[in-house]
Amino acid sequence: MSELGDRLKKARIEKGYTLEYLHQATKIQERFLIGIEEGNYSGMPGVFYVRAFIRQYAEAVGLNADALLEEYKTEIPVPANGETGTSVSEPLPWRKRTYTMSLSGTMAESMPKITVALFIVVILAIMVFFYSKHASNDSLEEDIADDGGLPYEETVDSGAASQAEQTEEKIPKPADEAAEEAVPQDPDLSLIGTAGEDTTYSWAGPDAKELKIEASGVSWVSATDANQQELMSPAREMQANESEIINVSGLSRIRIRIGAAPNVRLTLDGKAIEYKQDLMTQNIIIEFPESP
Repeated sequence: MSELGDRLKKARIEKGYTLEYLHQATKIQERFLIGIEEGNYSGMPGVFYVRAFIRQYAEAVGLNADALLEEYKTEIPVPANGETGTSVSEPLPWRKRTYTMSLSGTMAESMPKITVALFIVVILAIMVFFYSKHASNDSLEEDIADDGGLPYEETVDSGAASQAEQTEEKIPKPADEAAEEAVPQDPDLSLIGTAGEDTTYSWAGPDAKELKIEASGVSWVSATDANQQELMSPAREMQANESEIINVSGLSRIRIRIGAAPNVRLTLDGKAIEYKQDLMTQNIIIEFPESP
């Protein structure tokens, strides 16, 4: 057994995870998990996937994958140039997928007709608008001609109006109205920078309460605090229409590891968090400098 495999196995046992549970959580076959623990990578679909399997194993048991890969890099085989590995029978959440959408033949044939119909409707609406406006102007001119001048306008005594304005200015506004006019402090999510797969934000304003994670498709998701403690229940491959809310009150930092960024939406106290990089796998880091 290699030192890397021994460390991963101890972390799994400390978490109380079986190989079957780890297989369900990571979608990595049990024989590959056993190979990682024994340091035997010959049964892998290719050395290209060895780092990916080790990274996902480490994150599933709450270890820092980046630090682990750096510490034991001499034990991990390096893929030859051009090697991409062979396909496996299970889905790999970190692999980049291509999503294509196509219209059915009937819809594609109907699009030109729909476009022409919409164009005609817009032209007719514009014609009706200008016709109505022109007819209204003609009616007003006829009314003025019949009355021999402009419509009657009621005159207002300037002195009375001035006195009414002064009286209105002297009336103090109720406390409730003054409170409504006070502008509340909006939370501010500022971009600090990007590096590799990491995008770091800083949260300013009122203490953040909750982070909402919503999946529109399959994606691996893990969330850890500044002490590398897992905040998900547990870190897992989320499915479409699945969501989870994490209480971030009192945290100084949170790191969200996302395997398929296009399939995951993040909001912090209702404020959407944007992806600043066009990467499939990303780490979103949020720092709370004002938190105790």
